[in-house]
Amino acid sequence: MSQIFTRLTAVACIAAIASLYATRADAAPTTCTAAQGQLFIDQGRYDKAVREFSCVIDAQPTEVDGYRGRIEAELMLQQFSNAVRDYARVTAFVQPVHPDAQTTILSGYGDRLSATPDSIPGLTGASFAYWWFFQYASAIHVTNHLLNLQPGSVYGNLFRGSSRLLLGATPSRGAADLDFAIAVAPQSADVRFIVSDAYTYGQPDPQRALAEASLALAWGLDTPRVHAILAGAYLAFGDLASAASHIERHIELVTMELVPTSALAAGAAIAVDLVPGRTFEVPIPAMAGQPLSISTSSPTHEISDSILVLLAPNGTPLVGSDDYIKYLAGFQWVAPETGRYLLRVTSFESVNTGQLLVTRY
Repeated sequence: MSQIFTRLTAVACIAAIASLYATRADAAPTTCTAAQGQLFIDQGRYDKAVREFSCVIDAQPTEVDGYRGRIEAELMLQQFSNAVRDYARVTAFVQPVHPDAQTTILSGYGDRLSATPDSIPGLTGASFAYWWFFQYASAIHVTNHLLNLQPGSVYGNLFRGSSRLLLGATPSRGAADLDFAIAVAPQSADVRFIVSDAYTYGQPDPQRALAEASLALAWGLDTPRVHAILAGAYLAFGDLASAASHIERHIELVTMELVPTSALAAGAAIAVDLVPGRTFEVPIPAMAGQPLSISTSSPTHEISDSILVLLAPNGTPLVGSDDYIKYLAGFQWVAPETGRYLLRVTSFESVNTGQLLVTRY
């Protein structure tokens, strides 16, 4: 295996994998456009906008316009998990080809709001973009404007609350915003998911995160992020088996290509080349009672967030992690039996392109 993909090879792989996500009905030329999709949003026809922008994505899976528009329509439909999923796809498929995608999205919203400062879809899309790109103060500023126009907005209260917790500013007011959103939409799996995210990555409360994410999962959000949140809560409680089960499910949901490697012995390391949808399966031979210490790193700093799970010789998930050292995965553990264990490893949600180093100490 080469030490690292050339940029050309990586982009070619991304484009090929992106095409697998595209659901083309036939090979006939498409007539859908981002402009038509935006017109549907402006008319309040959000379902039609989702379909139009999906068609744009199918035709141009590495371009930003289709994703940006579909995300906005999904937000207006309160499909917050789908919107998060689509920004993950921007990370996976658009940014490696267009590194300025974030600037393009934010500057586009800046221009729109300069022209129509009270546009509800514009304020919604802009604040969500700021939230996704970790610019929480800006997200709060925009949601404040949105809530001045629509005080009872589920979206506005939910994402202002999330941004307040993630920023660490006025957490009590953020918690009140989140509770308000739940009160307005108590049966929404999407609302519960965003609340669980805030109590995982913003104001850590494993018990609350577990409760909210469990509801999201029970109500239909069987998504990688929900399972990562549940795994984090179980790790906080010391329940390694339950955490590993959810990490295994996270990896299962994002894997399109499972690539076996050579066995990894103690004191050795292996470099794996990640692209979206690719998971590596690394054999780990071990003796009963032998300590296992695994860590991941990115020598070229291309992978900032990895995830892994260790499977027993019979395939049972045993131990796993998401954020072991900062956002990179790893673990320390003792093998209960002699055998050939399997380590499955990829980037978080399998959206990154680059080299990851897996080291066994």
